[in-house]
Amino acid sequence: MESKNQIKTISSIKKIMEIFKNSQGEIRPHFFLTGSSGSGKSFTIQSLCDEVEIDYVEINAAQLTKEGISGNSLSKALVPLGQAQGKPVICFVDEMDKLFISGNSNKSLAHESTNGVQNEFLKVLESDEASVFGQYGHFDTITVKNVLFLFAGAFNNEPDITLDKLREFGVKTEFLGRVGLTYSLKKLSVEDLIEILKNSPLLKKYLELFEDVDEKKCVSEITNYVKENYENNSLGARMIMTLIHQWFINGGELGSKEVESITFQNKLKLGK
Repeated sequence: MESKNQIKTISSIKKIMEIFKNSQGEIRPHFFLTGSSGSGKSFTIQSLCDEVEIDYVEINAAQLTKEGISGNSLSKALVPLGQAQGKPVICFVDEMDKLFISGNSNKSLAHESTNGVQNEFLKVLESDEASVFGQYGHFDTITVKNVLFLFAGAFNNEPDITLDKLREFGVKTEFLGRVGLTYSLKKLSVEDLIEILKNSPLLKKYLELFEDVDEKKCVSEITNYVKENYENNSLGARMIMTLIHQWFINGGELGSKEVESITFQNKLKLGK
């Protein structure tokens, strides 16, 4: 089962979301969420957003470049926030640690781009509005005063990341002044993964579609696979979604066999 520290961390993050939502976005405790690959960072946040009933947008920091450098600038990545239409929304910035490039062949460019992206984030964090990429090369102005930013990353899988450690990684002091909370998740246990499987919305949708499937048999077989392959799991909670898809599409089998040809109708039979 989840450790007491893990439960406390998730409870604290949920409390932040509730405060943010109930204040209509006026109270925004931006924070860092760290944890090794497979600790379920994005899964946890998406699940909590569903539970608290708050909108969720995800962007990938590893793909961001300084404005003016070819690539996916922040002004492009933040476009989906415009769809919130004034409602409080969580912006999950994944792989934030990838901005802090070490051993790059062009260190000066890496440093320039990293600082540039941080500075652009700072402008957004300090403003009520942001300019985002619009149609035909024009820029549109959107409201960001009701956005709670959450910056996630593995940060070399170091445990218990602190603000001082984040500064050592290269996060600017001014940035930490705006995002001063840190939380860390541990790798999901076998029990965690099995619980996620049993309560998976994806599994429920498949079971509605395949009326002839024995739910207990399905859960049991996927559970056994999870246990046998736990040590090699680098996908975290995503492993469950992959196994569910594979089990149903492969006719109730897990492995590398070719996916069978299935004629999709309103209701399907599992069939082998």
